[in-house]
Amino acid sequence: MSIIKGVVEPVCPFCSQKLPRPRRVEPTRLGDFDFGVCQCGAVFVHDVTGHNLGAAMVEALGFACDNDWDLAWNLLPGEDYKDALIEGYDFDRHVVFPHGHDVEGKKIRGALSFIRLKEDLQELKHQGVRTRFEKGSLATSKVSQQVNRPGSQRDKSKRYSKKEVAKAVRDKDANLLSMMALEDRLVLRKIQRLLYSADLEARWNAVIVLGQVAAAISNQDPSTVGDLLRRLLYSANDSAAANWGAIETVGEIIRNQPSLYGSFVRHILGLVGDVPSRPAILWAIGRIGELHPKLVRTNSFFVMFDLLDSDDPATRGHAAWALGKIQAKEALGALSKMANDQEEFYIFDGDQLQLTTVGNVVREAIRSMNEEKVIKEGLEKEKITQQTQKQEPKEIVDARQAYQEANILKNRGQSLDALAKFEEVLSVFDDAGYDVDVANICEKIGDLHVMRGNMKAALSPYQRTLAICEKKNDPISTVIMLEKVIDIYRHLKEYDKALPYYFRALELVEQLSDVKRSALFLAGIADVYERQGKIEEALDAYRLAEKLFRGMGAREKADLLEEGIKILEKGLEEQPDDQ
Repeated sequence: MSIIKGVVEPVCPFCSQKLPRPRRVEPTRLGDFDFGVCQCGAVFVHDVTGHNLGAAMVEALGFACDNDWDLAWNLLPGEDYKDALIEGYDFDRHVVFPHGHDVEGKKIRGALSFIRLKEDLQELKHQGVRTRFEKGSLATSKVSQQVNRPGSQRDKSKRYSKKEVAKAVRDKDANLLSMMALEDRLVLRKIQRLLYSADLEARWNAVIVLGQVAAAISNQDPSTVGDLLRRLLYSANDSAAANWGAIETVGEIIRNQPSLYGSFVRHILGLVGDVPSRPAILWAIGRIGELHPKLVRTNSFFVMFDLLDSDDPATRGHAAWALGKIQAKEALGALSKMANDQEEFYIFDGDQLQLTTVGNVVREAIRSMNEEKVIKEGLEKEKITQQTQKQEPKEIVDARQAYQEANILKNRGQSLDALAKFEEVLSVFDDAGYDVDVANICEKIGDLHVMRGNMKAALSPYQRTLAICEKKNDPISTVIMLEKVIDIYRHLKEYDKALPYYFRALELVEQLSDVKRSALFLAGIADVYERQGKIEEALDAYRLAEKLFRGMGAREKADLLEEGIKILEKGLEEQPDDQ
Protein backbone atom coordinates (compact mmCIF):
# COMPACT_ATOMS: atom_id res chain seq x y z
CA MET A 1 0.00 0.00 0.00
CA SER A 2 1.61 3.29 -1.05
CA ILE A 3 1.41 6.51 0.99
CA ILE A 4 1.24 9.72 -1.05
CA LYS A 5 3.05 12.67 0.52
CA GLY A 6 4.22 16.13 -0.48
CA VAL A 7 0.99 17.55 -1.88
CA VAL A 8 -1.23 20.35 -0.63
CA GLU A 9 -4.29 19.83 -2.77
CA PRO A 10 -5.65 16.29 -3.07
CA VAL A 11 -4.76 14.69 -6.40
CA CYS A 12 -5.26 11.13 -7.65
CA PRO A 13 -2.25 8.91 -6.86
CA PHE A 14 -2.74 7.11 -10.18
CA CYS A 15 -3.23 9.99 -12.68
CA SER A 16 -2.41 13.17 -10.69
CA GLN A 17 -5.71 14.85 -11.58
CA LYS A 18 -7.45 17.00 -8.98
CA LEU A 19 -9.94 15.07 -6.88
CA PRO A 20 -13.56 16.08 -6.25
CA ARG A 21 -14.76 16.49 -2.68
CA PRO A 22 -16.12 13.18 -1.25
CA ARG A 23 -19.88 12.71 -1.20
CA ARG A 24 -22.47 10.76 0.74
CA VAL A 25 -23.54 7.92 -1.58
CA GLU A 26 -26.65 5.74 -1.31
CA PRO A 27 -27.31 3.12 -0.26
CA THR A 28 -25.40 3.85 2.92
CA ARG A 29 -23.73 0.95 4.68
CA LEU A 30 -22.68 0.43 8.26
CA GLY A 31 -19.44 2.43 7.98
CA ASP A 32 -19.47 6.22 8.35
CA PHE A 33 -17.63 6.92 5.09
CA ASP A 34 -17.92 9.32 2.14
CA PHE A 35 -16.99 8.35 -1.42
CA GLY A 36 -15.35 9.90 -4.45
CA VAL A 37 -14.57 9.03 -8.09
CA CYS A 38 -11.62 10.30 -10.15
CA GLN A 39 -11.79 10.97 -13.89
CA CYS A 40 -9.40 8.05 -14.46
CA GLY A 41 -11.87 5.61 -12.90
CA ALA A 42 -10.22 5.25 -9.50
CA VAL A 43 -12.54 5.46 -6.50
CA PHE A 44 -11.70 6.63 -3.00
CA VAL A 45 -13.21 6.54 0.48
CA HIS A 46 -12.81 9.19 3.16
CA ASP A 47 -12.22 8.01 6.74
CA VAL A 48 -12.38 11.02 9.05
CA THR A 49 -10.72 9.23 11.98
CA GLY A 50 -7.81 7.64 10.16
CA HIS A 51 -8.26 4.58 12.40
CA ASN A 52 -10.43 2.49 10.07
CA LEU A 53 -8.12 2.20 7.08
CA GLY A 54 -8.70 -1.52 6.58
CA ALA A 55 -12.46 -1.08 6.66
CA ALA A 56 -12.22 1.95 4.36
CA MET A 57 -10.19 -0.05 1.85
CA VAL A 58 -12.80 -2.80 1.85
CA GLU A 59 -15.53 -0.18 1.37
CA ALA A 60 -13.59 1.30 -1.54
CA LEU A 61 -13.29 -2.13 -3.13
CA GLY A 62 -17.03 -2.71 -2.80
CA PHE A 63 -17.80 0.76 -4.19
CA ALA A 64 -15.46 0.17 -7.18
CA CYS A 65 -17.43 -3.02 -7.91
CA ASP A 66 -20.75 -1.10 -7.69
CA ASN A 67 -21.68 -3.09 -4.57
CA ASP A 68 -21.23 -6.41 -6.39
CA TRP A 69 -19.72 -8.13 -3.35
CA ASP A 70 -19.67 -11.51 -5.06
CA LEU A 71 -17.16 -9.99 -7.49
CA ALA A 72 -15.35 -7.90 -4.88
CA TRP A 73 -14.47 -10.80 -2.60
CA ASN A 74 -12.92 -12.71 -5.50
CA LEU A 75 -10.54 -9.94 -6.64
CA LEU A 76 -6.85 -10.11 -5.84
CA PRO A 77 -4.67 -7.09 -4.99
CA GLY A 78 -2.02 -6.39 -7.60
CA GLU A 79 -3.69 -8.62 -10.17
CA ASP A 80 -7.21 -7.20 -10.37
CA TYR A 81 -6.76 -3.78 -8.77
CA LYS A 82 -4.25 -1.32 -7.36
CA ASP A 83 -4.60 0.51 -4.07
CA ALA A 84 -3.13 3.64 -2.53
CA LEU A 85 -3.53 5.86 0.52
CA ILE A 86 -3.39 9.60 1.16
CA GLU A 87 -3.08 10.60 4.81
CA GLY A 88 -3.50 13.99 6.44
CA TYR A 89 -6.62 14.91 4.46
CA ASP A 90 -8.71 17.78 5.86
CA PHE A 91 -12.30 17.48 4.67
CA ASP A 92 -13.44 21.01 5.57
CA ARG A 93 -10.63 22.68 3.60
CA HIS A 94 -10.32 19.92 0.98
CA VAL A 95 -6.54 19.92 1.29
CA VAL A 96 -3.83 17.52 2.38
CA PHE A 97 -1.31 18.20 5.16
CA PRO A 98 1.60 15.82 4.43
CA HIS A 99 3.04 16.03 7.92
CA GLY A 100 -0.27 15.16 9.61
CA HIS A 101 -0.93 18.56 11.19
CA ASP A 102 -1.81 22.05 9.96
CA VAL A 103 0.23 25.23 10.44
CA GLU A 104 -1.36 25.73 13.85
CA GLY A 105 -0.24 22.30 14.98
CA LYS A 106 -3.73 20.77 14.93
CA LYS A 107 -3.66 17.01 14.24
CA ILE A 108 -5.21 16.11 10.86
CA ARG A 109 -6.33 12.50 11.01
CA GLY A 110 -8.42 12.10 7.86
CA ALA A 111 -7.34 9.65 5.15
CA LEU A 112 -8.38 8.77 1.60
CA SER A 113 -8.20 5.11 0.58
CA PHE A 114 -8.03 4.43 -3.18
CA ILE A 115 -8.87 1.50 -5.43
CA ARG A 116 -8.46 1.39 -9.22
CA LEU A 117 -9.74 -1.71 -10.98
CA LYS A 118 -8.14 -3.12 -14.09
CA GLU A 119 -9.56 -1.69 -17.28
CA ASP A 120 -11.68 -4.73 -18.19
CA LEU A 121 -13.33 -4.68 -14.77
CA GLN A 122 -13.83 -0.91 -14.95
CA GLU A 123 -15.70 -1.34 -18.22
CA LEU A 124 -18.20 -3.55 -16.41
CA LYS A 125 -18.72 -1.48 -13.28
CA HIS A 126 -17.57 2.11 -13.70
CA GLN A 127 -20.74 3.55 -15.27
CA GLY A 128 -22.83 2.39 -12.32
CA VAL A 129 -20.26 3.75 -9.86
CA ARG A 130 -20.12 7.11 -11.65
CA THR A 131 -23.93 7.37 -11.68
CA ARG A 132 -24.18 6.63 -7.94
CA PHE A 133 -21.52 9.21 -7.16
CA GLU A 134 -23.16 11.93 -9.26
CA LYS A 135 -26.51 11.27 -7.57
CA GLY A 136 -24.89 11.42 -4.12
CA SER A 137 -25.31 14.37 -1.81
CA LEU A 138 -22.40 16.67 -1.10
CA ALA A 139 -21.09 15.58 2.29
CA THR A 140 -20.94 18.12 5.09
CA SER A 141 -18.39 18.58 7.80
CA LYS A 142 -18.07 15.50 9.99
CA VAL A 143 -18.43 17.75 13.01
CA SER A 144 -21.75 19.09 11.75
CA GLN A 145 -22.80 15.57 10.79
CA GLN A 146 -22.40 14.49 14.39
CA VAL A 147 -24.45 17.47 15.56
CA ASN A 148 -27.23 17.03 13.05
CA ARG A 149 -27.46 13.27 13.05
CA PRO A 150 -31.03 12.08 13.78
CA GLY A 151 -31.35 11.42 17.47
CA SER A 152 -28.32 13.46 18.51
CA GLN A 153 -30.51 16.35 19.57
CA ARG A 154 -33.06 14.22 21.36
CA ASP A 155 -35.20 15.77 24.03
CA LYS A 156 -33.24 14.67 27.08
CA SER A 157 -35.74 16.10 29.51
CA LYS A 158 -37.77 12.88 29.44
CA ARG A 159 -35.99 10.12 31.27
CA TYR A 160 -37.53 7.18 33.10
CA SER A 161 -35.92 5.86 36.26
CA LYS A 162 -34.94 2.24 36.83
CA LYS A 163 -37.66 2.09 39.49
CA GLU A 164 -40.37 3.21 37.02
CA VAL A 165 -39.19 0.69 34.44
CA ALA A 166 -38.98 -2.14 36.98
CA LYS A 167 -42.54 -1.45 38.18
CA ALA A 168 -43.91 -1.53 34.61
CA VAL A 169 -42.07 -4.81 33.97
CA ARG A 170 -43.44 -6.27 37.19
CA ASP A 171 -46.94 -5.25 36.05
CA LYS A 172 -46.21 -6.71 32.58
CA ASP A 173 -47.44 -3.44 31.06
CA ALA A 174 -45.90 -3.76 27.58
CA ASN A 175 -47.99 -0.88 26.19
CA LEU A 176 -46.71 1.55 28.79
CA LEU A 177 -43.12 0.36 28.35
CA SER A 178 -43.37 0.72 24.55
CA MET A 179 -44.45 4.35 24.96
CA MET A 180 -41.63 4.92 27.44
CA ALA A 181 -39.05 3.31 25.14
CA LEU A 182 -40.00 5.58 22.23
CA GLU A 183 -39.44 8.61 24.46
CA ASP A 184 -36.33 7.30 26.19
CA ARG A 185 -34.05 4.84 24.37
CA LEU A 186 -32.43 3.84 27.65
CA VAL A 187 -35.63 2.06 28.66
CA LEU A 188 -34.68 -1.01 26.61
CA ARG A 189 -31.33 -1.20 28.38
CA LYS A 190 -33.02 -0.82 31.76
CA ILE A 191 -35.35 -3.71 30.96
CA GLN A 192 -32.36 -5.74 29.76
CA ARG A 193 -30.60 -5.21 33.10
CA LEU A 194 -33.50 -6.95 34.80
CA LEU A 195 -32.41 -10.15 33.00
CA TYR A 196 -29.68 -10.37 35.65
CA SER A 197 -32.03 -9.99 38.62
CA ALA A 198 -31.67 -12.44 41.50
CA ASP A 199 -35.45 -12.91 41.35
CA LEU A 200 -36.29 -15.62 38.79
CA GLU A 201 -39.81 -14.29 38.27
CA ALA A 202 -38.41 -10.83 37.54
CA ARG A 203 -35.99 -12.35 35.01
CA TRP A 204 -38.71 -14.15 33.09
CA ASN A 205 -40.97 -11.09 33.17
CA ALA A 206 -38.09 -9.11 31.64
CA VAL A 207 -37.67 -11.70 28.87
CA ILE A 208 -41.36 -11.64 27.91
CA VAL A 209 -41.81 -7.88 28.18
CA LEU A 210 -38.54 -7.00 26.45
CA GLY A 211 -39.55 -9.14 23.47
CA GLN A 212 -42.95 -7.45 23.28
CA VAL A 213 -41.59 -3.91 23.66
CA ALA A 214 -38.78 -4.37 21.15
CA ALA A 215 -41.19 -5.79 18.59
CA ALA A 216 -43.70 -2.98 19.23
CA ILE A 217 -41.20 -0.16 18.61
CA SER A 218 -39.28 -1.87 15.78
CA ASN A 219 -41.29 -0.21 13.01
CA GLN A 220 -40.64 3.29 14.38
CA ASP A 221 -37.13 2.75 15.70
CA PRO A 222 -35.64 -0.27 13.87
CA SER A 223 -32.01 0.70 14.44
CA THR A 224 -32.35 0.62 18.23
CA VAL A 225 -34.02 -2.81 18.12
CA GLY A 226 -31.43 -4.05 15.64
CA ASP A 227 -28.64 -2.96 17.97
CA LEU A 228 -30.36 -4.74 20.87
CA LEU A 229 -30.66 -7.96 18.86
CA ARG A 230 -27.00 -7.88 17.89
CA ARG A 231 -25.87 -7.24 21.45
CA LEU A 232 -27.99 -10.12 22.70
CA LEU A 233 -26.76 -12.54 20.02
CA TYR A 234 -23.14 -11.63 20.53
CA SER A 235 -23.41 -11.99 24.29
CA ALA A 236 -25.00 -15.40 23.68
CA ASN A 237 -22.00 -16.31 21.50
CA ASP A 238 -19.53 -15.20 24.17
CA SER A 239 -19.23 -17.85 26.86
CA ALA A 240 -17.36 -15.36 29.05
CA ALA A 241 -20.25 -12.90 29.10
CA ALA A 242 -23.15 -12.80 31.53
CA ASN A 243 -25.78 -13.75 29.01
CA TRP A 244 -28.73 -15.17 30.97
CA GLY A 245 -31.93 -14.46 29.07
CA ALA A 246 -30.17 -13.28 25.88
CA ILE A 247 -31.25 -16.23 23.73
CA GLU A 248 -34.73 -16.32 25.23
CA THR A 249 -35.21 -12.60 24.54
CA VAL A 250 -34.09 -12.95 20.93
CA GLY A 251 -36.69 -15.68 20.57
CA GLU A 252 -39.41 -13.43 22.02
CA ILE A 253 -38.53 -10.59 19.64
CA ILE A 254 -38.76 -12.96 16.68
CA ARG A 255 -42.01 -14.44 18.02
CA ASN A 256 -43.58 -10.98 18.16
CA GLN A 257 -42.11 -9.62 14.91
CA PRO A 258 -41.36 -12.56 12.58
CA SER A 259 -41.56 -10.57 9.35
CA LEU A 260 -38.61 -8.37 10.37
CA TYR A 261 -36.47 -10.75 12.38
CA GLY A 262 -37.39 -14.25 11.20
CA SER A 263 -33.97 -14.69 9.57
CA PHE A 264 -32.39 -14.73 13.05
CA VAL A 265 -33.87 -18.18 13.77
CA ARG A 266 -30.89 -19.76 12.04
CA HIS A 267 -28.54 -17.91 14.41
CA ILE A 268 -30.34 -19.30 17.45
CA LEU A 269 -30.11 -22.84 16.08
CA GLY A 270 -26.46 -22.18 15.25
CA LEU A 271 -25.70 -21.87 18.97
CA VAL A 272 -26.75 -25.45 19.72
CA GLY A 273 -23.12 -26.55 20.04
CA ASP A 274 -22.96 -24.68 23.37
CA VAL A 275 -24.20 -27.41 25.71
CA PRO A 276 -25.23 -25.20 28.69
CA SER A 277 -27.31 -22.98 26.38
CA ARG A 278 -29.37 -25.78 24.86
CA PRO A 279 -32.44 -25.46 27.13
CA ALA A 280 -32.56 -21.72 26.36
CA ILE A 281 -32.19 -22.36 22.61
CA LEU A 282 -34.96 -24.95 22.64
CA TRP A 283 -37.24 -22.72 24.70
CA ALA A 284 -36.77 -19.84 22.25
CA ILE A 285 -37.41 -22.09 19.24
CA GLY A 286 -40.50 -23.56 20.89
CA ARG A 287 -41.91 -20.11 21.64
CA ILE A 288 -41.37 -19.01 18.04
CA GLY A 289 -42.71 -22.26 16.63
CA GLU A 290 -45.86 -22.09 18.75
CA LEU A 291 -47.08 -19.16 16.64
CA HIS A 292 -44.98 -19.56 13.51
CA PRO A 293 -44.22 -23.27 12.96
CA LYS A 294 -43.40 -22.78 9.29
CA LEU A 295 -40.71 -20.23 10.15
CA VAL A 296 -38.94 -22.78 12.33
CA ARG A 297 -39.42 -25.67 9.93
CA THR A 298 -37.72 -23.77 7.09
CA ASN A 299 -34.52 -23.82 9.16
CA SER A 300 -32.39 -26.74 10.37
CA PHE A 301 -34.75 -27.72 13.19
CA PHE A 302 -33.90 -31.43 12.86
CA VAL A 303 -30.94 -30.81 15.13
CA MET A 304 -33.48 -30.87 17.96
CA PHE A 305 -34.16 -34.56 17.33
CA ASP A 306 -30.65 -35.47 18.50
CA LEU A 307 -31.20 -33.59 21.77
CA LEU A 308 -33.99 -35.97 22.77
CA ASP A 309 -31.17 -38.37 23.75
CA SER A 310 -29.34 -35.84 25.93
CA ASP A 311 -28.18 -36.88 29.41
CA ASP A 312 -29.54 -33.59 30.75
CA PRO A 313 -33.28 -33.81 31.61
CA ALA A 314 -33.76 -30.06 31.01
CA THR A 315 -32.40 -30.45 27.48
CA ARG A 316 -34.49 -33.58 26.77
CA GLY A 317 -37.61 -31.98 28.19
CA HIS A 318 -37.22 -28.69 26.34
CA ALA A 319 -36.52 -30.55 23.07
CA ALA A 320 -39.75 -32.52 23.46
CA TRP A 321 -41.65 -29.37 24.41
CA ALA A 322 -40.33 -27.42 21.41
CA LEU A 323 -41.03 -30.25 18.95
CA GLY A 324 -44.57 -30.41 20.27
CA LYS A 325 -45.01 -26.66 19.77
CA ILE A 326 -44.01 -26.86 16.10
CA GLN A 327 -46.11 -29.99 15.57
CA ALA A 328 -43.09 -32.03 14.43
CA LYS A 329 -44.86 -35.33 13.77
CA GLU A 330 -41.59 -36.74 12.47
CA ALA A 331 -40.55 -36.99 16.14
CA LEU A 332 -43.54 -39.06 17.29
CA GLY A 333 -41.63 -42.34 17.21
CA ALA A 334 -38.76 -41.01 19.32
CA LEU A 335 -41.12 -39.21 21.71
CA SER A 336 -43.22 -42.32 22.33
CA LYS A 337 -40.17 -44.02 23.85
CA MET A 338 -39.79 -41.20 26.39
CA ALA A 339 -43.33 -41.12 27.77
CA ASN A 340 -42.28 -42.72 31.08
CA ASP A 341 -39.22 -40.55 31.69
CA GLN A 342 -39.68 -39.37 35.29
CA GLU A 343 -36.68 -37.05 35.63
CA GLU A 344 -37.66 -33.54 36.71
CA PHE A 345 -36.75 -30.12 35.31
CA TYR A 346 -38.06 -26.55 35.35
CA ILE A 347 -39.79 -24.99 32.34
CA PHE A 348 -41.34 -21.56 31.88
CA ASP A 349 -44.69 -21.73 30.08
CA GLY A 350 -44.86 -18.04 29.22
CA ASP A 351 -46.64 -17.21 32.44
CA GLN A 352 -44.94 -19.03 35.30
CA LEU A 353 -42.01 -21.33 36.05
CA GLN A 354 -43.09 -24.92 36.67
CA LEU A 355 -41.40 -28.06 37.95
CA THR A 356 -42.44 -30.98 35.79
CA THR A 357 -41.12 -34.28 34.43
CA VAL A 358 -39.80 -35.08 30.99
CA GLY A 359 -42.56 -37.67 30.63
CA ASN A 360 -45.31 -35.12 31.33
CA VAL A 361 -43.97 -32.80 28.62
CA VAL A 362 -43.56 -35.69 26.17
CA ARG A 363 -47.11 -36.90 26.69
CA GLU A 364 -48.48 -33.39 26.20
CA ALA A 365 -46.44 -33.02 22.99
CA ILE A 366 -47.79 -36.33 21.64
CA ARG A 367 -51.32 -35.37 22.64
CA SER A 368 -51.08 -32.03 20.88
CA MET A 369 -49.88 -33.68 17.68
CA ASN A 370 -52.68 -36.23 17.69
CA GLU A 371 -55.60 -34.01 18.61
CA GLU A 372 -57.29 -32.68 15.50
CA LYS A 373 -58.54 -29.56 17.26
CA VAL A 374 -55.05 -28.49 18.32
CA ILE A 375 -53.70 -29.17 14.88
CA LYS A 376 -56.41 -26.99 13.34
CA GLU A 377 -55.59 -24.20 15.79
CA GLY A 378 -51.93 -24.41 14.86
CA LEU A 379 -52.78 -24.25 11.17
CA GLU A 380 -55.03 -21.27 11.81
CA LYS A 381 -52.22 -19.43 13.60
CA GLU A 382 -49.91 -20.16 10.68
CA LYS A 383 -52.57 -18.98 8.23
CA ILE A 384 -52.83 -15.64 10.05
CA THR A 385 -49.09 -15.05 9.74
CA GLN A 386 -49.27 -15.79 6.00
CA GLN A 387 -52.18 -13.46 5.19
CA THR A 388 -49.86 -10.70 4.03
CA GLN A 389 -47.52 -13.06 2.22
CA LYS A 390 -47.73 -13.95 -1.44
CA GLN A 391 -48.80 -17.52 -2.26
CA GLU A 392 -45.71 -19.43 -3.32
CA PRO A 393 -45.61 -21.32 -6.65
CA LYS A 394 -45.80 -25.11 -6.57
CA GLU A 395 -42.18 -25.52 -7.64
CA ILE A 396 -41.04 -23.48 -4.62
CA VAL A 397 -43.25 -25.47 -2.26
CA ASP A 398 -41.77 -28.68 -3.71
CA ALA A 399 -38.27 -27.26 -3.39
CA ARG A 400 -38.84 -26.48 0.28
CA GLN A 401 -39.90 -30.07 0.86
CA ALA A 402 -36.79 -31.27 -0.97
CA TYR A 403 -34.71 -28.92 1.18
CA GLN A 404 -36.01 -30.59 4.34
CA GLU A 405 -35.22 -34.00 2.83
CA ALA A 406 -31.67 -32.81 2.14
CA ASN A 407 -31.36 -31.72 5.78
CA ILE A 408 -32.46 -35.17 6.94
CA LEU A 409 -29.84 -36.79 4.70
CA LYS A 410 -27.21 -34.42 6.09
CA ASN A 411 -28.11 -35.24 9.70
CA ARG A 412 -27.96 -38.95 8.90
CA GLY A 413 -24.41 -38.55 7.59
CA GLN A 414 -25.36 -39.22 3.95
CA SER A 415 -23.28 -36.26 2.75
CA LEU A 416 -23.10 -37.11 -0.95
CA ASP A 417 -26.86 -37.62 -1.22
CA ALA A 418 -27.43 -34.42 0.75
CA LEU A 419 -25.09 -32.48 -1.57
CA ALA A 420 -26.93 -33.70 -4.64
CA LYS A 421 -30.30 -32.77 -3.14
CA PHE A 422 -29.12 -29.31 -2.04
CA GLU A 423 -27.66 -28.63 -5.51
CA GLU A 424 -30.99 -29.64 -7.03
CA VAL A 425 -33.08 -27.23 -4.92
CA LEU A 426 -30.48 -24.45 -5.23
CA SER A 427 -31.19 -24.06 -8.93
CA VAL A 428 -34.93 -23.70 -8.24
CA PHE A 429 -34.51 -20.93 -5.65
CA ASP A 430 -31.80 -19.30 -7.75
CA ASP A 431 -34.04 -19.10 -10.82
CA ALA A 432 -36.88 -17.69 -8.69
CA GLY A 433 -34.64 -15.00 -7.14
CA TYR A 434 -35.07 -16.21 -3.54
CA ASP A 435 -31.80 -14.76 -2.23
CA VAL A 436 -32.22 -15.77 1.42
CA ASP A 437 -32.91 -19.40 0.52
CA VAL A 438 -29.98 -19.38 -1.90
CA ALA A 439 -27.73 -18.11 0.90
CA ASN A 440 -28.91 -20.79 3.35
CA ILE A 441 -28.41 -23.59 0.83
CA CYS A 442 -24.98 -22.36 -0.29
CA GLU A 443 -23.85 -22.26 3.33
CA LYS A 444 -25.01 -25.84 3.86
CA ILE A 445 -23.27 -26.96 0.66
CA GLY A 446 -20.07 -25.32 1.90
CA ASP A 447 -20.43 -26.96 5.31
CA LEU A 448 -20.81 -30.37 3.68
CA HIS A 449 -17.69 -29.85 1.56
CA VAL A 450 -15.74 -28.86 4.70
CA MET A 451 -17.06 -31.93 6.52
CA ARG A 452 -15.77 -34.05 3.63
CA GLY A 453 -12.38 -32.27 3.71
CA ASN A 454 -12.84 -30.60 0.32
CA MET A 455 -11.94 -27.06 1.36
CA LYS A 456 -11.55 -25.53 -2.09
CA ALA A 457 -15.02 -26.67 -3.10
CA ALA A 458 -16.48 -24.96 -0.01
CA LEU A 459 -15.02 -21.56 -0.92
CA SER A 460 -17.36 -20.61 -3.76
CA PRO A 461 -20.68 -21.38 -1.99
CA TYR A 462 -19.43 -19.63 1.17
CA GLN A 463 -18.48 -16.54 -0.85
CA ARG A 464 -21.89 -16.50 -2.49
CA THR A 465 -23.61 -16.64 0.90
CA LEU A 466 -21.32 -13.85 2.09
CA ALA A 467 -22.24 -11.67 -0.89
CA ILE A 468 -25.96 -12.09 -0.18
CA CYS A 469 -25.48 -11.30 3.53
CA GLU A 470 -23.65 -8.11 2.52
CA LYS A 471 -26.42 -7.22 0.08
CA LYS A 472 -29.07 -7.71 2.77
CA ASN A 473 -27.09 -5.62 5.29
CA ASP A 474 -27.12 -8.51 7.78
CA PRO A 475 -23.94 -7.84 9.82
CA ILE A 476 -24.16 -10.88 12.10
CA SER A 477 -24.54 -13.33 9.21
CA THR A 478 -21.78 -11.47 7.37
CA VAL A 479 -19.35 -11.94 10.28
CA ILE A 480 -20.20 -15.65 10.50
CA MET A 481 -19.53 -16.13 6.78
CA LEU A 482 -16.36 -14.03 6.87
CA GLU A 483 -15.05 -16.33 9.61
CA LYS A 484 -15.81 -19.38 7.48
CA VAL A 485 -14.05 -17.93 4.41
CA ILE A 486 -11.05 -16.91 6.53
CA ASP A 487 -10.82 -20.46 7.92
CA ILE A 488 -10.79 -21.85 4.38
CA TYR A 489 -8.00 -19.56 3.19
CA ARG A 490 -5.94 -20.28 6.30
CA HIS A 491 -6.41 -24.02 5.80
CA LEU A 492 -5.25 -23.59 2.18
CA LYS A 493 -2.30 -21.46 3.45
CA GLU A 494 -3.44 -18.62 1.16
CA TYR A 495 -3.01 -16.03 3.88
CA ASP A 496 -2.84 -12.98 1.60
CA LYS A 497 -6.32 -13.73 0.32
CA ALA A 498 -7.66 -13.87 3.86
CA LEU A 499 -6.53 -10.32 4.69
CA PRO A 500 -9.43 -8.30 3.17
CA TYR A 501 -11.90 -10.64 4.87
CA TYR A 502 -10.16 -10.01 8.20
CA PHE A 503 -10.46 -6.25 7.71
CA ARG A 504 -14.16 -6.42 6.84
CA ALA A 505 -14.86 -8.69 9.81
CA LEU A 506 -12.94 -6.34 12.12
CA GLU A 507 -14.98 -3.38 10.90
CA LEU A 508 -18.27 -5.12 11.64
CA VAL A 509 -17.40 -6.47 15.08
CA GLU A 510 -16.07 -3.06 16.13
CA GLN A 511 -19.44 -1.55 15.19
CA LEU A 512 -21.15 -4.33 17.14
CA SER A 513 -18.93 -3.59 20.17
CA ASP A 514 -17.66 -7.17 20.23
CA VAL A 515 -14.28 -6.68 21.93
CA LYS A 516 -13.40 -10.37 22.01
CA ARG A 517 -13.81 -10.87 18.27
CA SER A 518 -12.09 -7.55 17.55
CA ALA A 519 -9.03 -8.83 19.39
CA LEU A 520 -9.12 -12.17 17.59
CA PHE A 521 -9.39 -10.57 14.15
CA LEU A 522 -6.59 -8.12 14.96
CA ALA A 523 -4.38 -11.05 15.96
CA GLY A 524 -5.28 -12.76 12.68
CA ILE A 525 -4.40 -9.63 10.69
CA ALA A 526 -1.11 -9.38 12.55
CA ASP A 527 -0.32 -13.02 11.75
CA VAL A 528 -0.82 -12.39 8.03
CA TYR A 529 1.34 -9.27 8.15
CA GLU A 530 4.06 -11.23 9.93
CA ARG A 531 3.96 -13.91 7.23
CA GLN A 532 4.26 -11.15 4.60
CA GLY A 533 7.35 -9.79 6.33
CA LYS A 534 5.58 -6.56 7.35
CA ILE A 535 6.84 -6.72 10.92
CA GLU A 536 6.03 -3.13 11.93
CA GLU A 537 2.43 -3.50 10.76
CA ALA A 538 2.21 -6.89 12.49
CA LEU A 539 3.49 -5.41 15.75
CA ASP A 540 0.94 -2.59 15.66
CA ALA A 541 -1.92 -5.07 15.26
CA TYR A 542 -0.52 -7.50 17.85
CA ARG A 543 -0.14 -4.70 20.41
CA LEU A 544 -3.71 -3.55 19.96
CA ALA A 545 -4.99 -7.14 20.21
CA GLU A 546 -2.94 -7.67 23.38
CA LYS A 547 -4.37 -4.48 24.87
CA LEU A 548 -7.94 -5.58 24.12
CA PHE A 549 -7.43 -9.06 25.58
CA ARG A 550 -5.89 -7.62 28.72
CA GLY A 551 -8.68 -5.08 29.06
CA MET A 552 -11.33 -7.82 28.94
CA GLY A 553 -9.51 -9.97 31.49
CA ALA A 554 -8.25 -12.64 29.05
CA ARG A 555 -4.84 -12.71 30.74
CA GLU A 556 -3.61 -15.97 29.22
CA LYS A 557 -4.16 -14.77 25.65
CA ALA A 558 -2.72 -11.34 26.46
CA ASP A 559 0.43 -12.86 28.03
CA LEU A 560 0.92 -15.13 25.03
CA LEU A 561 0.70 -12.18 22.66
CA GLU A 562 3.02 -10.10 24.83
CA GLU A 563 5.65 -12.84 24.67
CA GLY A 564 5.35 -13.00 20.87
CA ILE A 565 5.58 -9.21 20.59
CA LYS A 566 8.85 -9.20 22.56
CA ILE A 567 10.31 -11.83 20.22
CA LEU A 568 9.34 -9.80 17.14
CA GLU A 569 10.70 -6.58 18.65
CA LYS A 570 14.00 -8.29 19.45
CA GLY A 571 14.19 -9.59 15.89
CA LEU A 572 13.74 -6.06 14.55
CA GLU A 573 16.49 -4.71 16.79
CA GLU A 574 18.92 -7.38 15.59
CA GLN A 575 18.34 -6.63 11.90
CA PRO A 576 21.25 -4.94 10.08
CA ASP A 577 20.80 -1.19 9.57
CA ASP A 578 20.69 -1.54 5.77
CA GLN A 579 17.55 -3.73 5.91
